[in-house]
Amino acid sequence: MRLSRRRPPGRLLSRLARAAFVAAAAPAVVRAALRVSRELARSEVRELPGRLRRVEPFALAALARPAWLDGTTARLLPLLPPRGVGRCLKRSLILLDLWSRCGLEPRLHVGVRRPGRSGPPSEPGQGATGDATAGQMGGERRDDPLEAHAWVTVGDPRLDRRTGPDGWEELWSG
Repeated sequence: MRLSRRRPPGRLLSRLARAAFVAAAAPAVVRAALRVSRELARSEVRELPGRLRRVEPFALAALARPAWLDGTTARLLPLLPPRGVGRCLKRSLILLDLWSRCGLEPRLHVGVRRPGRSGPPSEPGQGATGDATAGQMGGERRDDPLEAHAWVTVGDPRLDRRTGPDGWEELWSG
């Protein structure tokens, strides 16, 4: 006798809804990444939060789902510009644009940690979550003994826990 492994209809609908969301949100994520790339070329990192927050809300209200935008961004991140920027900074800047379009007020944070300090282990040249070395974040030396990390917060623990620091010393936020 063979037992069927059928999924409950609710789970299937949830997966279909997420797939439809990713398809609808992908152009918005790409547009945000292109905007981040353009703004990064024009201005310094400390000026970016103010520039990236000045956006119109999504025309399609169904896209205003911050957690799902975060997941979509994470899936597309390796394919998105800008190049030569640490994953965490790229992701944070893209989310800054997208979450601002959701009506949130995200803040960009930049922090550092010396290798061997608290937090998960990391590979040489990368921090615990694909973070950039200080050189990739804009420092002058690639052999800098500091690891740098960027993250965004909005004051909502359900979203902040997705990007927040563990063992990082915050240097700047904007």
